[in-house]
Amino acid sequence: MDKKLLEVSSPGTLKFSKTKKTQEITLTNVSKVDVTFKLQSTVYGRFSMRPRWGVLKPNDYTDVLITMSKDAELSKKGRDKILVICMPAPINEVDFDLTASFWRHNICYDPKMEKHQLTCLEENGDDEKESTPGDCVGCIKDPKEANLLRARTTVAKHWR
Repeated sequence: MDKKLLEVSSPGTLKFSKTKKTQEITLTNVSKVDVTFKLQSTVYGRFSMRPRWGVLKPNDYTDVLITMSKDAELSKKGRDKILVICMPAPINEVDFDLTASFWRHNICYDPKMEKHQLTCLEENGDDEKESTPGDCVGCIKDPKEANLLRARTTVAKHWR
């Protein structure tokens, strides 16, 4: 795909906490054709997304509400993701039943489809400092391992 069809307002990361279970993103059609989109998550039932799919006319936008389930816990390694998949709409008119049927029966792994990936992270609800690899250096007993961890942390900070 040469030109971008959809623009997602989020910078790529959605941050949830025990007190903030809902995030809102805006999907904007930046192309000159109607675009159909669908949202899906890596783990079924962890998130509720409204609307989950739809069709946007050129320069049109929609706000999507993403809510983390009540008892859900997110992966500490950032493995929970929301995927926004889109492509030019195969029909001219917006038809609820036809669009629902289209996304139900089409595989979302087609390389021609545009994909936007949002990583979901869980923040501490308190004002606690988040743990980083550098914070745990003092916990490691072996001096060689501690030095190796310090070196990796320094390199990682340099490349951010």
